[in-house]
Amino acid sequence: MIRSWFSLSGETGPRAYPVLAALLVAAQYSYVWFAFATKGQDLWSKDDAILFPMWRLMKLLTVDSGAVAGGFAVCLLCSLLLGIVSFRRANWSGRWHGLALFAMVPTVQVFACAVLALMPKHVEADNAYVPIAHDKALARRQVLIGLGAGMSIIVVAVVLSANALGAYGLGLFVATPLLVGFTTGYFVNSGQRRDAGETVALVMLAGVLGTLALLMLALEGLVCILVVAPLAAVMAMVGGMIGRSLAISIHHRNRPTLALAALPLVFVLDAALPPEVPVIAQEEIVIAAPPSAVWRALTDGHRIAEPPALVGLAGFAYPIASHLTGEGVGALRVGVFSTGEARERVTVWQPGRLLAFRGLSHAPAMEEMSPYRVVHAPHVRGYFDTLDTRFVLTPVTGGTRLAVQSRHVLRIDPVAYWGPIAEWAIRQNMQRVLRDIGNHAVASR
Repeated sequence: MIRSWFSLSGETGPRAYPVLAALLVAAQYSYVWFAFATKGQDLWSKDDAILFPMWRLMKLLTVDSGAVAGGFAVCLLCSLLLGIVSFRRANWSGRWHGLALFAMVPTVQVFACAVLALMPKHVEADNAYVPIAHDKALARRQVLIGLGAGMSIIVVAVVLSANALGAYGLGLFVATPLLVGFTTGYFVNSGQRRDAGETVALVMLAGVLGTLALLMLALEGLVCILVVAPLAAVMAMVGGMIGRSLAISIHHRNRPTLALAALPLVFVLDAALPPEVPVIAQEEIVIAAPPSAVWRALTDGHRIAEPPALVGLAGFAYPIASHLTGEGVGALRVGVFSTGEARERVTVWQPGRLLAFRGLSHAPAMEEMSPYRVVHAPHVRGYFDTLDTRFVLTPVTGGTRLAVQSRHVLRIDPVAYWGPIAEWAIRQNMQRVLRDIGNHAVASR
């Protein structure tokens, strides 16, 4: 009897669906409300609590990690059940099965469920589930299972790897999209054989739904998702083709389950053996001003006038200004970035010739774009740091050659993908700083 309630081949009528959907949505709010109540705080006093309850839970400063993990578990379970009852509601209506997918996405699910609750029965759907339509119904169920599984893998992977273990490595950026593609490709081809193009389209849809869920849960921001999208899309397509081939060639149903079981082991390995790869960048410019004028422009702490261009639009940290407290070796230098402040200690002080400093604290590497003011994404701190920077001034005919070199450490895999992106952002910032120093030196000489 209970099993029939969760069968995708059945129907949920217009009277039962609003009740079930309301209970499943209310269960998520009730968990968060209880967590707030145990800490003596009122959830409903927060303006955005109605749309973003899980984000409110993560912002509760006194909440422990176990309560947050429990919240994600409740949210994921309720979302999966909402997907099932919403699909059954679409069965009754005879159309709009795609809304069942959006019923699984936090925040969006409220609106999707409201639309489904108001859907009338389609006139042509009276005989939709007689035996002759069994293959079509099976294909629909397998699509929902495949897309739901792919979306769930993305959310669970980010929670386990990034938030629980602090691992940004091959497991998250390579193995996870590969498994999403494999699982989705396998299931959507189990009910009906689909061509490669249709399989890829469904795999990409699973990825879109998963990343939308990450945004709504404030687990990631848009910038990181866009930056990793090319790598993730390629891996997901490869996985989708493997899953499709497996579904077409055999009928053994446990293969995706076995692959899922291995994924947490990859996350643990990433956390135990994080990469620590040096990134060295250097740029130079010839300035039509003497070394003394260039030195003043380098150390006077003026605000950078030139706009950050693409680096700033992409959300990467870019320098705004800097100022020195004291002079000589040991002086404190504060770099003001778009994401915060970085503190550095002067290690070499040779006026007109050489200025060097090493990092003491670091500003976040990027500022995420999200519906929220703050995103629960650990990668913005501690995974890309500046070790030291040095400016070398050399007199040349007609002015001064100003060269800058910096050393950084990158702790995200695959380094072959993230390394060039990091180096590009560094060089863009360097060129902007050098141009600004040059303009300031020429103007003040």
